[in-house]
Amino acid sequence: MTSVSASPAPASADHLFQSYRRAIELRDRLEQQAADLYLSADDLRLAGMAKQASLTSRLAACLQGEAKLSQAVADSAADAAGRDFARRLKAERKKDIALAQADAARAKSLRTLDAGLTFDRRTAGGSREIVLGNAKGKSEARVTLASYGALIKEPKERTEPRLRAMEAFDELWHRAEAGLYPEPRFEPAVDTSAGASGVTAHRMDGLAEMQRLTAYIGRQGQALLWMRVVDRQELQAIARVAGRDPREVTAIVFAALDGVAAFYGFGRAAPEVERLDEVLGS
Repeated sequence: MTSVSASPAPASADHLFQSYRRAIELRDRLEQQAADLYLSADDLRLAGMAKQASLTSRLAACLQGEAKLSQAVADSAADAAGRDFARRLKAERKKDIALAQADAARAKSLRTLDAGLTFDRRTAGGSREIVLGNAKGKSEARVTLASYGALIKEPKERTEPRLRAMEAFDELWHRAEAGLYPEPRFEPAVDTSAGASGVTAHRMDGLAEMQRLTAYIGRQGQALLWMRVVDRQELQAIARVAGRDPREVTAIVFAALDGVAAFYGFGRAAPEVERLDEVLGS
């Protein structure tokens, strides 16, 4: 009977490369430690401590010997694979550095989200649509509210009437509620050129117009537009408050914007509203 002995499977190139990489990394650490010890030996010698300097130099020499052994292990792994592991290791180290820099950049952007901000109840919860930009360079980071266009994520839903409706509602809200928010960084400035009585009259006109608009789009539409357009709250935050699905909130916000556009005459009214107007007008 002939016995057959199983021969061990050859090591894969990836396993050999990992062995090569560990050996090279160990070599580098040993060489760095040896270099540090040689510097310490020089300092000890200058300080008149010749015996300690000699011991330190011998320890450094031992580390250099171990570094050479690690290099021999790395060379053996490369020869067994028949590959240029030195080039592969250089490429992987370059990739690791790039990934580390990208992670550091992301971490820095998160740390600078509070750039130029004072405490604000609307930003403290992290629920507003904000944009981080640089006014005069990296050291002058500033946080600003997202633009009207950024509030509608889908390009096909970002129509001109809806953008104009957001601008009109935002302007009306600040005209009707002038001075409601004390933080001037976020809110449009109030026109005080007409004096105190002029500002009061301007606000009264705005309140009356807001009442007519609210009667047209509904109280719910007004509340959602305040949250999304004026306060720039994220849809997820609005959905948590309303107890609704974010997609449902989006549909109601779009309907309210279409109503504002129709109210100001730069958009069509909803088909059901047009039908009602036809019936009431006949």
